[in-house]
Amino acid sequence: MARKRRTYTNKRRRKRKVHKLRLFLMGFVLIIALGFLTLKLTENGVFTVISVNENGTLEEGVYKHFWFAQLKMNSLDMQDAYIQREDGKVVALSKGIVNLNTKSVNENTLYTIDGTDEQGYTNGSYGADALYLDTSMDGTQVLMQISGAKGWVSVEDIQLYLLDDSLYLSHYTVQNDSLIHTISTDLLQGVVNPLSIGPAPDFMKEDTTYYSYDGNYFYTDLSVMREDILNQDHKNAVNDNAYYNFYQYVPHRSTTQLTNANYNAYLEEMGITQTATTYPCADNESVLYDLGSTFIDVQNQTGVNASMMFAVALNESGYGQSEYALTNYNLFGHAAYDENPDSATTYKSLEDCIYQHAYGFIQNGYANPDDSRYHGSWFGNKASGINVQYASDPYWGEKAAHFYYQLDTRSHQKDQKTITIQTQFVQNDIPVYADTKESSILYTVPAQEIASFVIEKQDDDWYTIASEAPVSDQKIDVSASYRSSVGYIKIKDLH
Repeated sequence: MARKRRTYTNKRRRKRKVHKLRLFLMGFVLIIALGFLTLKLTENGVFTVISVNENGTLEEGVYKHFWFAQLKMNSLDMQDAYIQREDGKVVALSKGIVNLNTKSVNENTLYTIDGTDEQGYTNGSYGADALYLDTSMDGTQVLMQISGAKGWVSVEDIQLYLLDDSLYLSHYTVQNDSLIHTISTDLLQGVVNPLSIGPAPDFMKEDTTYYSYDGNYFYTDLSVMREDILNQDHKNAVNDNAYYNFYQYVPHRSTTQLTNANYNAYLEEMGITQTATTYPCADNESVLYDLGSTFIDVQNQTGVNASMMFAVALNESGYGQSEYALTNYNLFGHAAYDENPDSATTYKSLEDCIYQHAYGFIQNGYANPDDSRYHGSWFGNKASGINVQYASDPYWGEKAAHFYYQLDTRSHQKDQKTITIQTQFVQNDIPVYADTKESSILYTVPAQEIASFVIEKQDDDWYTIASEAPVSDQKIDVSASYRSSVGYIKIKDLH
């Protein structure tokens, strides 16, 4: 009897093992099937990986998932390669350049700032090239950097090119002690716009071509720059510390030392010697000629730098000779949107326009920390300053800085010598206090952004700075007079 019970028990055990094995095999087959089904359902196109060498091109593989194609391309160490869709569109590169000049001049290209849901915009007609950084896992978005902004743009809005000597790329050089930014507006045809934007920094030398897509860190090798940006450092840049051009980063809340005579002298160098009254005007006429005193009067009323406003007017009104300047009394391109420039605002007079720019646009908007347009009151670029939202031109800030530099240089750099600024990328929030007792905070400069302050004086542990907006009763009040509006920051917060 005992043996029969053991035999019966062994049979039951064998049946259980067989049953478990069947379940395991069925589960395994199901997992494999689900895997294949998942792969089939997640196919998102046909992507061909193509490598490039001195002998031509070689097809490295064809995939129905962009992610697999990207893995293959990334495995081709040190080789130039790209991924091409079935329709021929290049959607990823091993390294290269983004061409933004793919639309008409009145159509902008949108991008999403990396790591945020904030949108930015640019126009390829004013700056064609951006640095290619990466492509999203579904192959629909490209990560690029242009004018300091790192953002994701649709592959449908751009073209991608491998690095090639035939491309005309934006670059920086030193000429006659000035920093020259040669901006490419057509990568293939070689249309460029050279700008003298400020004094050349000591770490740069003549007869060398430098590249930078933020204007702060410079490289002689674009591939090295890309690796640094992806690694979120600048250890291989030519400069150890970020460069901030005075004329691009001085806040509007500074006070110019230039005069109407200085402005006229610059215009006369440009061949302009008379005031224009009708459109079209003669080549030697401009509405800006002899208008400098009005800019200075508005500076005295609002605390907004007159030379910075004059520089913007030079840029936006074509030296004061544009149709909008003469017929609309609009010197600053207000409401002259890319898609409809004829919507430009009409003012009662040039004096009214200048005042409205200082009070309505700068004080109430671009220099108001409580306004959505505020990213700092300096000209800046697409990462910080007025350029972020004021213009689609990614180098609008540099163009305004160019004119300010030209004005100041011909005046023996009065403003650069007399205005003290502190500019840096801040790691932590910087509170701007109403007093050194820390009784209240006027506004806060957020961490991980560029901050620039006009330093009025230094006492012990504090900087007294020019507040970005008028101060009344220890708080920001844009309706108040700006006179004597200062704030206080702890010196240790900047270091």
